[in-house]
Amino acid sequence: MSPESMDRRAVLRTALGAGAALGAVGLTAGAARAATPGTTPAGAGEPGVPDFSPVPGMQGDRRANEFWYQYDQKFYVQPTPETGQAIGKIVGPMGGFQAIWDVWLQHYKGGAYPQSFIDLVAPSRDSLVLLSREQRGVYDTYFAGRPDDLVLAFQEFGQGTLYDPRPTAGNRIHMMNFTPPDPTHSYHRWHMFLRAFALLGIDGDWWTHIHRLAGLGWELHSIAKPRIDATDNPHLSKALVDRLTKKWLKRSPAEIDQAFSVFPYPVDMGR
Repeated sequence: MSPESMDRRAVLRTALGAGAALGAVGLTAGAARAATPGTTPAGAGEPGVPDFSPVPGMQGDRRANEFWYQYDQKFYVQPTPETGQAIGKIVGPMGGFQAIWDVWLQHYKGGAYPQSFIDLVAPSRDSLVLLSREQRGVYDTYFAGRPDDLVLAFQEFGQGTLYDPRPTAGNRIHMMNFTPPDPTHSYHRWHMFLRAFALLGIDGDWWTHIHRLAGLGWELHSIAKPRIDATDNPHLSKALVDRLTKKWLKRSPAEIDQAFSVFPYPVDMGR
């Protein structure tokens, strides 16, 4: 897969997969495992009901794997024209996908933040609302009423421990995209979208909560350095994952901004 196509996938994933209208402000660390792997809930096959039928060769939490797989199917493999148009309207004024974090950082350091950034993204509000609405359905399908499972999905995503044989080669670990040996830029690009949602009042509380989980994913990825398509990416220690989860879930929007003003790794990584 070319860096260009990987970047496109990353932006579609980060733009659309960041927020969920879930009753989850009080999420706990050390989330419990989801439904038993290989099980299929009553009604599976009906619209809106997830299918957890066994997938030979899959490794890692079954619900988290299915969520990230279905998300990619909807927003990367077969995105709607409306989705692509909305993303283009958001990133176009910033110079394209690769520039969006740099543009955010300029505003953050420019002395008039957050108002200057709000002024920049306000014309794209309708597109951001569309993205928020589209992604909610996928999140709600898998995590409505399951806040601990949502935390777990981000913990596993960050560590690169979700192996799914169904995607094409290069995409079989559900994790943030990157081109080795370079660190991933995609969490920082995700940050731009998350701040835009929250600052424009588009489900601000939920976006901020998901922002905390995205930060957790970034730090876990930075420490674990998972390998693409590897079936044996190890878990970090539970004590470390729990400690970092608690740290991120306590962070204010200002603290999240400060954390994401540094690239490529958190300044307090592992602490």
